[in-house]
Amino acid sequence: MIGCVVLAGVREHLKSAGEFFEAGVEHYDKGRRSGSSMLMREGCEKVFHAYTEAVSALVQKKGFPEPGSHAERRRALDKLRERKLAKIGDEAFLYLHSYAYYGGEIFPEVDKCLKDVDEAIRYVNRKIGKTP
Repeated sequence: MIGCVVLAGVREHLKSAGEFFEAGVEHYDKGRRSGSSMLMREGCEKVFHAYTEAVSALVQKKGFPEPGSHAERRRALDKLRERKLAKIGDEAFLYLHSYAYYGGEIFPEVDKCLKDVDEAIRYVNRKIGKTP
């Protein structure tokens, strides 16, 4: 349908978070093994998107509108007092989205970000009541 935006529900966001995370880590690892910076960059972006999906699920579950930007996600997490999730998001935005994907620079902090996003997804699943 042209001009229609269908927003995903909480469960769809959680499912997407897991799928994007798995695909992202797979791309990143394959790129690292083969020396393909493009695959590594694409993997980083997928993992960042996994974070955004997980946070969208939590934010929606808590009754807030779906965030349309990183700044809106951050404000919603601040209102929910989810400081650790906000910090993970800030670092994922910087190292995975900005530096790696857009800038083509893979810094050592990327590995920590991958682990932190995995932890964030698991946390959101527990918080919402769905164990992965």
